[in-house]
Amino acid sequence: MRRIVSLRRGIGGDRAGSIEGLPLQLMIVIIIATMGTAILVGWMGSVEMPKSIGSVDVLSGEIVLDGGRTDSGSAEVLVCDQSGNPLRGATVVLSGLGVTGSDGRTAHSLTDSSGTARFEGLRMSLRGSEIGFITVNVSMSGYGENSAARIAVIA
Repeated sequence: MRRIVSLRRGIGGDRAGSIEGLPLQLMIVIIIATMGTAILVGWMGSVEMPKSIGSVDVLSGEIVLDGGRTDSGSAEVLVCDQSGNPLRGATVVLSGLGVTGSDGRTAHSLTDSSGTARFEGLRMSLRGSEIGFITVNVSMSGYGENSAARIAVIA
């Protein structure tokens, strides 16, 4: 009869090898987690608060028409960012009541260094109504759009 000798060698029987592998794997996981966290924190530190148009104010008040139609209406619009600083270079477009500029084209203007857009010689009509409104549309690259302001037009 032959005797079968079994060798019981494996991971469970080799206690010396298991104790050395665990700290090495743990150190690798800690290093990867630390580097990942450092990358995320660095990325989030460079994220800026989004810019937006904060306020659009009509400085000139309402436009009063003579006989329901005018060729001499004027308006002044102040545009500021969310911090209250004037925005230079914002595009201001007026729409509604058939409003056009003095040249008969779309009434538009850019804001100057004080954040003000000026419109002279505006043409519009109320068409049988005693009051109407012109919408002030403002847009600027990197700041978005704002259409909250209106100009009252009174016959």
